[in-house]
Amino acid sequence: MSSQEVIWITEKPSAARDLIAGMKLAFGVSCTNTSSAGRDGFFTIENGDVVLPLAGHMLTTAKVSDYLTSEMAQVEEGRQYDKYRDFLPVLPDKLIKLPRSEEKKKGKGGRTSTGKPFGPYLVAKRFLRRGTKIVNAGDTDREGQLIVDELLEHLGIDPSGPNVQRIELVSNRAEDIAKVLKAPYDRNGDPKWALRGEAAQVRQYLDWVWGLNPSMAYQALLRKSNIGVGRVQTPVLEMVDVRRRAIENFRPTDYFVPVITLRDGTVMRWHKREDAIGTPGFDAEGRIIDQAVAQQIVRAITGGLQGTCVQATSKEHSEKPPLPFSLGALQAEAARQHGMTLDEVTDAAQNLYKAKAISYVGTDCRFLPEAMHQDARKVMAQLATLFPGQAQGAHMDIVSGCFNDSKLDEHFAIVPMGIPPSGTGPKESAVFRTIAKRFIAQFYPDYVYKQHSLIGRFAADEFRATQREEISKGWKEIEADAQSSGEAPDGDIDSAPVRGHVQRMRP
Repeated sequence: MSSQEVIWITEKPSAARDLIAGMKLAFGVSCTNTSSAGRDGFFTIENGDVVLPLAGHMLTTAKVSDYLTSEMAQVEEGRQYDKYRDFLPVLPDKLIKLPRSEEKKKGKGGRTSTGKPFGPYLVAKRFLRRGTKIVNAGDTDREGQLIVDELLEHLGIDPSGPNVQRIELVSNRAEDIAKVLKAPYDRNGDPKWALRGEAAQVRQYLDWVWGLNPSMAYQALLRKSNIGVGRVQTPVLEMVDVRRRAIENFRPTDYFVPVITLRDGTVMRWHKREDAIGTPGFDAEGRIIDQAVAQQIVRAITGGLQGTCVQATSKEHSEKPPLPFSLGALQAEAARQHGMTLDEVTDAAQNLYKAKAISYVGTDCRFLPEAMHQDARKVMAQLATLFPGQAQGAHMDIVSGCFNDSKLDEHFAIVPMGIPPSGTGPKESAVFRTIAKRFIAQFYPDYVYKQHSLIGRFAADEFRATQREEISKGWKEIEADAQSSGEAPDGDIDSAPVRGHVQRMRP
């Protein structure tokens, strides 16, 4: 470490504490004001460095009136809708950003600005204007890069300047952070980082422009000040409304499926009748909607109508283990497995992350860095204390397709980084079990099975049967198998069926 004072920037206090733990391992230095850091808004290190936690964006975008002449600002503030066309659209070359203000609760959970400068902003301004060396240790995604870059620029510091460096922290474990701290640092202005900040800035600009101008246009048109249009909000609301109307207008219609059982026990289900769409007894999708038609088909076959085997196949297939979880995939799977709400899954995962039991939660990526395969043995050894049978059966030489640097985003997939501490709650334990088993499955062979398929024709009606024959469970020893439908296709289709019935279905 340099003798020059270094200001280390993190996005939040919890990340600052993780960084300090890593610094202690890497450099043997400790924090000197741990007990008062929450009040001070910063952490001081024995060597004189400062760890500066932010609290998200330190800046906010200015009001629309700040972009207008004083005359037009009065028009906007007075809701003189007929004159809005005199200044719309508002398309500034660059957004005006102002220091964030303190907020207080208002009414039923609402918040309002007090006008007082935001405490973390004042602390950041105090330290960053010293002109010393700065290390950006903020979140590695686009928004995380913008949070630091826009603050530095606002304070007159070039984010790409030679005194501003960048480190990439993707784990909150002290030993992982220590490795990063000992390695060479990037420059904050390197294309890898600068482009992320610019991408977030473009997103911010488009949100502002598309939110402001259409909203004000509709306000003027409808003479209502509470109309809001958004680049993301409006299309999403439209999709929700389309789905709502489809549900409201949906009228369920029963349809009927003939089912026959051959003498050898093979169960075959009616699939289609050629050229039947829209004919009497059939709907526009070719389904049987007249129960009498379905019953007549069953009676004909059980009465001795001979069938013809159109196709009989048996093909071997293999399935690789499913990829580790993104947040969305984890929410869906853990909610299904444990009967939890999406919010409960998210909260449990956040608690596990804070306990350093899993990797970063807010990720859309389902792949892992190739280098993580080297550390997998250590993680698996820890998991063996909770999942002895499954972990010990893992083949650590298997390199799953999830280890792929070319598929990585700002963050990698959610995987175990250790084991939860004692006293972990039942929801956290359940979510961790889901994450851990998915990780262990990456080190098991493929699931192998044979798919048997039979297609038969009775006059103009086609029937089908399928069955999956398991050859090797592979990774499904770890994760529950999804059962396939269908019955055994063995036997002679020309043998007369001995049983049949009609199954009523509803879409």
